[in-house]
Amino acid sequence: MTRNLRAWLGDGPLSLDLVDTRLLRGTLPEDAQAVRKVWRRAKYCVIERENDAWVLHFRMTGKVVLERPGGKLRARLLTLGTPVHFLDARCLGELVVLPRAELKAHFQAKHLGPEPFPEPQSAAWWEERLHGLRGALKPALMRQDRIAGLGNIAASEICFRAGVDPRTLVPQVQSWDRIADEAWAFLHEVIEQESGPEIHYVNEAGSSNPFQVYGRAGEDCPRCGAPIQRFLQSARSTFACPRCQGA
Repeated sequence: MTRNLRAWLGDGPLSLDLVDTRLLRGTLPEDAQAVRKVWRRAKYCVIERENDAWVLHFRMTGKVVLERPGGKLRARLLTLGTPVHFLDARCLGELVVLPRAELKAHFQAKHLGPEPFPEPQSAAWWEERLHGLRGALKPALMRQDRIAGLGNIAASEICFRAGVDPRTLVPQVQSWDRIADEAWAFLHEVIEQESGPEIHYVNEAGSSNPFQVYGRAGEDCPRCGAPIQRFLQSARSTFACPRCQGA
């Protein structure tokens, strides 16, 4: 979505048509200002204008699209070209507007860790980022202060691809090399799969499931044929193969 916004907005004037006031955090930007930069940090997309910055957080169902076939419209981003629509079925997303001078402090306050992508990170990097944690691996991978940007789906898929039980305690993990390789491969593949004018969430009506284990409880494991199991970790659903991962 960040790539799309960068292409759709260009460097021309940008203004906001706020449809759902619950989306906004901060002061409503009234005037159109030129776009200076569009970039991503962890799960946030940042649009920098001349005097302010818009920080978009899509959460579970938010998306930006040019065409609007349906869905809950929360805002329009108005440019010289086609308006960009912010759709959000569950209304969980948010738009934070703040002065550009406060942007650095805004992200510092979130205590975000370094990024695992687009540059591949070594096994030592992954082990160091989670060093000192005593709990299970899969929730640890979702700690935004340790590694920024990994969510519930990514953590389940990375554990499966690496052949590691997601309940393995971090100090007992031996497969950091496989975690490093499979994490980068998964992130690369899923981003390429979602390249296009609209992201499709796996929980949307009519969407297919592109993942190997996530959302596939009871289905056959694509590697060994054993039924995929679902269980809770930190109140989030985990999906794993009892045979391939010893889960």
